Amino acid sequence: MTLFTRLTQMPLMAHGAATAVTFGAFLAVKNKLDALYAASRHPVDYATGQTTFDAERIKGFYAHMQQLETLDVYIQTQQFDFLFILCVAALGLTLGTLVARMSAPGTWGRRLGFAAAGLALAGATMDALENLTSFVMLADPQGFALWLALPYSGFAAIKFALLALAMLEVVLSAVAGGLSRLVALVKPASRR
Repeated sequence: MTLFTRLTQMPLMAHGAATAVTFGAFLAVKNKLDALYAASRHPVDYATGQTTFDAERIKGFYAHMQQLETLDVYIQTQQFDFLFILCVAALGLTLGTLVARMSAPGTWGRRLGFAAAGLALAGATMDALENLTSFVMLADPQGFALWLALPYSGFAAIKFALLALAMLEVVLSAVAGGLSRLVALVKPASRR
């Protein structure tokens, strides 16, 4: 039995509560992460900084923080980001499987919910790989190998794409589940 199936067999209230708790944790951790990122005084937003594919620009970002003596705060931010990654994975897993429950087993709605959960887990994995690559670069902020910018930004770009797809799949799963329930309500009424 897969983890996805086990989650869909939990009592609905417990599953909903688990999703609410993971959403609350996600928001709390995101707020702390955003505050740390702001305190690091990184010169651009995180999405821009992560997807430059340009080692010289990344070295420039690091130099900026070194001048401000905030690079250590940025490193702490990267470390704290692992907690955020866990929250993203947990939220994707619980929310994806919760919306999957709106649809019957074997239907598109159920598959879309499971896909959302899987895509969120894959996105979180890419985020972890991106962070690990950044630690290699941060070990020598001005001397890291230029080619490291490619996997660093590549992991980030794939992460953003996977998480965007996961969000789309959640919406599609919810719509499919809602439509299937609406059809089920209308069908018995039309037979009278």
